[in-house]
Amino acid sequence: MKFIFGLGNPGIQYKQNRHNIGYRIVEKIAETENSSFKRKFGLGGLIAITKITTPGESYCFIKPTTFMNNSGRCLKAAKKKYGFSLDDILVVYDDVDLELGVVKFKKSGSSGGHRGMQSIVETLGTDQINRLRVGIGRDSRIDTADYVLSDFSGSELKFLPEIINKAAFACCDWVSKDAEFVMQKYNSTKS
Repeated sequence: MKFIFGLGNPGIQYKQNRHNIGYRIVEKIAETENSSFKRKFGLGGLIAITKITTPGESYCFIKPTTFMNNSGRCLKAAKKKYGFSLDDILVVYDDVDLELGVVKFKKSGSSGGHRGMQSIVETLGTDQINRLRVGIGRDSRIDTADYVLSDFSGSELKFLPEIINKAAFACCDWVSKDAEFVMQKYNSTKS
């Protein structure tokens, strides 16, 4: 079974924030697969399980409800509960260092200053974690913490469905194909 963690913050006040694009991407895939999220006791997150048609492998979406800065707690609890290897997880999150709409896959590396990813790296004690970074851009006039917690602008909202779909396809490719395929396909294109 493959596990895709979409990072974000729980609560209606954060739903449309740039920081919640990870949530929105896993929600889109789950919706497409007619799967819904349910609270799982002791997990610190919401979970949806589904199957893809080829090769028929089950996969699971998890939205940590521990708030972004404590995302590692949910991932650690899920790892303990389900016993997956780190090769079988993909973390999806926003990245201010990438232009809006750019999608990049990495097998390892630093958190790049992303507090949710930093929590995961620190909690698991390794940076060998598959991750899909989704560009949300940056506004140098606004403090980064305020920027990521702001909603997408009207002009950005026009492109958001396309960005979410692209990242969702990258996640599905990771499940049905492999990490190398995703790196070649998505890391070589800008948008």
